Amino acid sequence: MRRALLPATTLSIALAAAAGAQVRQDTVRVDSARVIESVQVRAGYVPRVVGSASTVTVSPDSLPLGVAAATGAELLRRLPFLYVRQNSRGETELSVRGSESRQAAVFFEGVPLTLTWDARTDVSIVPMAGVQRIEYVRGLSSLLAGPNAIGGTVAMRFWEDHDPTQAPARRARLELQGDHLGGMRGSATIGGALRHSAASSVLFRVGGVARDLPGLARPHGVVDPGADGRVRANTDQRGNDYFAGLRYEHAQGRYLGVALSATDGARGVAPELHLEQPRLWRNPTVQRRLASLTAGTGALRSRLGVGDVEVALGSNVGRQDISAYATRDYRDVVATERGDDRTQSLRLTFDQELGRLAVLRGAYTRADVSYDERIDRAPAARYAQVLSSAATEIDVRPLPMLTVTAGVARDVAETREAGGRPPLGRTAGTGWRAGATWLFPFQGLRLHASLSERSRFPALRELYAGALDRFVPNPALRPERAHTSEVGMTAVRGGWDVQVVGFAQRIDDAVVRTTLADRRFFRVNRDRFTSNGIEFTAGTMLGPVTARTDITLQRARVQDASLSTAAQRWPENVPAVFGSLTATGPMPGAIEGQARLRLMGSTRCAVGDVVNRQAGAATLDLGAERRWSAAGWWQRMRTTLQVENLFDQSLFDQCGLPQAGRTFRIGVAIG
Repeated sequence: MRRALLPATTLSIALAAAAGAQVRQDTVRVDSARVIESVQVRAGYVPRVVGSASTVTVSPDSLPLGVAAATGAELLRRLPFLYVRQNSRGETELSVRGSESRQAAVFFEGVPLTLTWDARTDVSIVPMAGVQRIEYVRGLSSLLAGPNAIGGTVAMRFWEDHDPTQAPARRARLELQGDHLGGMRGSATIGGALRHSAASSVLFRVGGVARDLPGLARPHGVVDPGADGRVRANTDQRGNDYFAGLRYEHAQGRYLGVALSATDGARGVAPELHLEQPRLWRNPTVQRRLASLTAGTGALRSRLGVGDVEVALGSNVGRQDISAYATRDYRDVVATERGDDRTQSLRLTFDQELGRLAVLRGAYTRADVSYDERIDRAPAARYAQVLSSAATEIDVRPLPMLTVTAGVARDVAETREAGGRPPLGRTAGTGWRAGATWLFPFQGLRLHASLSERSRFPALRELYAGALDRFVPNPALRPERAHTSEVGMTAVRGGWDVQVVGFAQRIDDAVVRTTLADRRFFRVNRDRFTSNGIEFTAGTMLGPVTARTDITLQRARVQDASLSTAAQRWPENVPAVFGSLTATGPMPGAIEGQARLRLMGSTRCAVGDVVNRQAGAATLDLGAERRWSAAGWWQRMRTTLQVENLFDQSLFDQCGLPQAGRTFRIGVAIG
């Protein structure tokens, strides 16, 4: 089968490249000094430069073959430069440039989802059907993102940008999808303008997603003692997502909006196949409630120039239950854990022109975090922390084609309750950033470079959690200190775009998981973690075909005087290379086809003191979409057929946790 992979892949992509794709015009802000540029969006995203940092902006609706009912993992795996994996707790986490998931900041309509007890975001329970736009920036992109944002920023927006002079059309969409394992999912969305005039608009969006999935397909060659036929053991999930939003917009830029989302579900937690005694867990309850209230002043004119102020109030409330079992039949519960987390947040941002040559920006972020943990029938342990950050940045244009960025931030963490232990009290750190962007006289070429430094405070869970005796707490963990740099080139011209970025990251006192003699885990500070690499993406039209590729090459190492072997200096679950090649275009019979080749290199995983190598693999996904012509609603009907991992390759997210094998899906969408 492996011998057939390369020629079959080449043939499939060539067939998909036999036809064309849609190109959509979009207007975006390309840097923090408000330079506006018209760019072409292909295959759903376009590379940009924002404040001397490399950025990608994605519209999920522009991705082919429909994603309205997709999980967060399924959607984000389609995007470049993001390494997305499912961990041993069943959570979906992301990594940028080799960073740990707690080092990246994730926002949902202004709410910082990563400022919680765990400082990690399980993107599998973010209602993606409510997301209209995703913007993510690699590295320490801006000091304005708030505390602990040292490994990149992913911002999910509930509202899409639009022309305020035009009323958005009322639009409804219904999508249903099934797979060959018996899984079913569906989504329904309606949105548009409740009222529109030349002066203002009132917009709304409401919808929901339902999923009932029996589990993940077992790849060829993977031995799973508890598998039911082709379905991996304990990988089922079910749940419902709901979202609603209302937004007032004035033609002069003032706005007031509210966005709400809720998730209710349950899921199995796949056992790690490389362990004789893996954790046997299920999550009988997974809940998340998100709410945001956002407002902006629009353009405020003064003698200095134009400015604006925005505020976002957020609430992030969740509950997760864990049931531990004695045997693989998942019948006898031997231990339980219940966690209730609450985060209330405030974000205040502003930008102000200083004459014609500079823009001053600032942000204040505060998050009040609390967590109640109940193990079996013991009294609940309470944890509480306050995280805050005040930051300012300035963009100066000393030359028409040159923008220089500089900024400073002060971050504070105050641990007030520690589950009955002595709290850590107050910890603070100062960060800085400097960068420059050069726009060349001919169209569409920019060079950018930046240097930055900032701290990340250990999360409450890293300090105190035992995870049903899987971890030994370590309240003595020190804050991490990140030093990052990048240099890159972005070009958008005619029918093509390309971005090449080199990066280097060093994290002093890096928090790393290690294994104790009794097989329990323990988090410690290592001297440093380094990650260096290159990112490349390009998109073009090959005749009638849209083609896009992205690849990340990175070298990550852990350095510490206590590590005696080279193998121990390899970080876990960080591939040296990953990327994709996608071709989209029309096929006979009014069908749009797509072929996507995904590549992930080898990774390392630790089993006790032994560090093993897991081989990488290339997988091929194929899809076809047919748009139907009929009267009324039916003229917007689409049917889709997809096969993921066509050759049933074994591709591991981490030790003993393979991704899904070959999966067939069929779907229909109206609207």
